[in-house]
Amino acid sequence: MGKLLPDTSILSTRTHQRNNGQKEAYICRNIRRNERVSASRSFPNHCVCRRKEVAGMSLMSLLCNLLPVRRGKVVFYSFTENYADNPRAVADELLRRGWDGELVWTAREARRPLRLPRGVHAAVGRCRMRYELSTAQVIVSNTRLPRYWTKGFRKKAGQLYIQTWHGSCGIKKMEADMPHARESCLGRVKADSQQIDYLLSNCRWLTQVLRRALSYDGEILEIGSPRNDALLRGAEERAKAVRTALGLPMERKLLLYAPTFRDGGKAPVPPMPSWNRLREALEERFGGAWSILLRVHPGLTKSRRKQWTPGEEAMVLNVSDYPDMADLLVIADALVTDYSSCAYDFLLTRRPGFLYAPDCSDYEQQRGLYYPLAETPFPVAETSERLAQSICSFDESAYRAAAEQFLHDKGSVDDGHAAERVADIIEQHLGKEVAV
Repeated sequence: MGKLLPDTSILSTRTHQRNNGQKEAYICRNIRRNERVSASRSFPNHCVCRRKEVAGMSLMSLLCNLLPVRRGKVVFYSFTENYADNPRAVADELLRRGWDGELVWTAREARRPLRLPRGVHAAVGRCRMRYELSTAQVIVSNTRLPRYWTKGFRKKAGQLYIQTWHGSCGIKKMEADMPHARESCLGRVKADSQQIDYLLSNCRWLTQVLRRALSYDGEILEIGSPRNDALLRGAEERAKAVRTALGLPMERKLLLYAPTFRDGGKAPVPPMPSWNRLREALEERFGGAWSILLRVHPGLTKSRRKQWTPGEEAMVLNVSDYPDMADLLVIADALVTDYSSCAYDFLLTRRPGFLYAPDCSDYEQQRGLYYPLAETPFPVAETSERLAQSICSFDESAYRAAAEQFLHDKGSVDDGHAAERVADIIEQHLGKEVAV
């Protein structure tokens, strides 16, 4: 009888797993080393520091391309760096379903401590973020990841990239549609779009805009914006939790003032509305006691944020550090913004919304608008006094009719179940991978 030989397929599998483990351990050590280099401030020459960091990132690209994809690992990223927006809604839905795989929330830097629910793990740091993205089976992001794809990283077989985007039926132009878009920026947009498997849209109009603005020719799913589910289902319970967290009485009426950012670090900050006059107008038209919440755009630098912040005498609660805008829209009884897409999310509630745009002509020239403000359902004002007058003369029935017509014309599909649909896609993808 011949000598029994070992099962070479088993040996090969064990060797492969051992080699992968060794590779991963080596790369993790390099990640920690690169993070220490990036965080160091001891270099006498900033250019030298930057060159070392770039070289480290290039090495990271090569190393991370060798790592295997982890089954069941879903990695999230939001441009706000907080647990927020569409990725949060998808993560919450997976948690609700009892997800037993890895859920990882990434952030390039920790501006403030991440508040994550049980079951979602934090990965902070540029090197750590690249490692997590490289080993993810599913990537869910609300903004493009150009520095991931253009630094030598490769999308691997079995990886699924879902791009939720962070705007809805907005009015300000974006990416390739912007009048002064740089070629280098457009190149990064295309690099990201080539990697996307599914791009989400919440209306027919946005689908057309995204395809052009993001230079995207792949599949677009008109299934709604996951972040808007909170405005359409379970809003009352969520509103109570948010008010409690902010220390706001349940009976107090709230106006949210949420201006968007201005392009360019030297763009002048538009004048703030008169807070006292605004409060008087709200109480005159809608009754009750009102408080005003201020939320500046999370993309603004600290120095720019200070320019938007009212003085202590203004009696305005600054909630700019609150992590998720969707929560603030849930608790708001009325909204004032300018060119932010939050207005079109808030429109789903049919609650009163107003546009305060004192720099409209400058903004349109610098950034560009897809359609005139006058074509929206919202009363538009260019001065603080005109804003107060618009509030005092607000016609609710006319506003609701205009909102219905606007959403119909744009082909809105938000119905409160978008996150469920995305979770279904993720489960189907992982099911197919497991079957293989």
